[in-house]
Amino acid sequence: MNLIETNELIEVIAVFTRNGPKPYALKWLKKKYIIEKINLVYEKRTGDGKLVYFSVTSQNNFFKLVFDANNLKWHLEEVYHE
Repeated sequence: MNLIETNELIEVIAVFTRNGPKPYALKWLKKKYIIEKINLVYEKRTGDGKLVYFSVTSQNNFFKLVFDANNLKWHLEEVYHE
């Protein structure tokens, strides 16, 4: 597996619940990935804002997603892919 580190703005389809966002699918390099499993979720405070990190699996790839609760944007931080 190869590691790609990035801070790329991406499109994510998510459901927003009382417990916060839950990603369902993402688009990266013009390809749609359905999220099969959420492996880990944790939060980090940044001043008066909050970042929510997700480690997810799709098609034997691992993605580290970041949701910025201040501006409601999603970023792709890391990808492990074949």
